[in-house]
Amino acid sequence: MDSCNKFKPSSIHIEWRENGDFVFSCRYLTAADRNFVHREQLPAKRHVFPTMTLAMGNVLRKLRREHISFPLFLVSLAFNHRNLLSEIDELLQALHNHIDQQQGSGEYTCLITSREV
Repeated sequence: MDSCNKFKPSSIHIEWRENGDFVFSCRYLTAADRNFVHREQLPAKRHVFPTMTLAMGNVLRKLRREHISFPLFLVSLAFNHRNLLSEIDELLQALHNHIDQQQGSGEYTCLITSREV
C-alpha cells in the first residue's frame, strides 16, 4: 500500500454510558479519503476491560470536575498498571486487526465494559 493509501487514525471518540461503560471509536482514513465520514450507530464489537473502565471513569470524573482521591487513584493505577497496559494492548490489537481487513477508510467502534454479560 503506497503512502497515499495507508490508513492513519484521524480521530478518537469516547462516549460514556451512565453505568460507567464507554464506546470507543477510532476513525481511520487514507490520505485520499480525509473528507470521508462514516459513523456506525451501534458498536459492532464488545470488550471486557475492567481496569480500563475504572481508569476512564476517573478521567470522566475529572472532566466533570467531580472529586476523586488522587493519591488513591495513583495507588490503584500502580497496582493495576500491568492489567491496564494489557487491556490497552488488546484494544489496539483489535483495532489493527480490523484495519488490516479493510479495503478503504472507515471506523472501528466497540463497547468497553467492566463486566461479562
